[in-house]
Amino acid sequence: MQFSHEIIVPEVGYPFKIFLFEGGSGNYYREKHWHRSVEIFAVCGGELDFYIDDRKCHLEPDDFMIVNSNEVHAIASPLPNETIVLQIPLKMYVDYFTGEQFIWFTHEPGRRDEHFMELLKELYQVYASGETGCDMKAKSIFYQLMYLLVKDYRLTEVDEDFMRKNKNLNRLSMITSYIKENYTGDLTLDRVAGIFDYSPNYLSRMFHNYAGITFKGYVQSVRLRYAARDLESGRYSVTEAALRNGFSGSKALARAFQKKYGVLPSEYRNGMESDLKSGYGAGKSDRGFSKKIKNGH
Repeated sequence: MQFSHEIIVPEVGYPFKIFLFEGGSGNYYREKHWHRSVEIFAVCGGELDFYIDDRKCHLEPDDFMIVNSNEVHAIASPLPNETIVLQIPLKMYVDYFTGEQFIWFTHEPGRRDEHFMELLKELYQVYASGETGCDMKAKSIFYQLMYLLVKDYRLTEVDEDFMRKNKNLNRLSMITSYIKENYTGDLTLDRVAGIFDYSPNYLSRMFHNYAGITFKGYVQSVRLRYAARDLESGRYSVTEAALRNGFSGSKALARAFQKKYGVLPSEYRNGMESDLKSGYGAGKSDRGFSKKIKNGH
């Protein structure tokens, strides 16, 4: 069975990514997908439905859900809601793995933890404020959350059969992690397959079966996400963003960017500049395509 793979890129200058859930207006459904990062959904208002391992988990205000690395899940929000999403790269837990690049957190439906929720809300408020020094304060709150996760929510004993169940996605996530670390270089199917001791055909099938995308398409998606982040910063021209992120030039970036996001990179960059001038700030705009690109879809 195929599930789509979501590409998550942390915000510039932060070891995490945080934003308001894109399905906040309701009438929204995100089909089954997975990602290497750990993801937390914290419902502040309204309600959400999660589907994990064919189980439905209903979340109401002050409930939160921890989605583990490589855990296939779907999300439904038929009604309006206000939900904070925090995404944490798996490498942040390297000292706490209970298996080969493996860590697992509990996610009991309806679990309440007032202190955890307060910290999540404070983290988003500080991050979104844009005030001087907010990055340092946000990081301090983030590490308090990390402490609670490994102290109160981490499972230290996990059944080997359970770990084996996640083996294929874990293998692929190691490869996607390598791609994200080396996306600016010459990444061919043959080269990456050789590094991980797979045949090119086998690696191609892995991407098709477990990520729902071709190898080449995945590499390009990673490059597009990082190019979009460079454009958001306002520090780089379209040509510079292209060359910094593995594209041959501005024309190649423009073709790929417009095909995936429906706008030219120059239009996206200009739109971000307009947001900054109007007080929205990079990374905090809720406008159209910029929100879609930022949230990794």
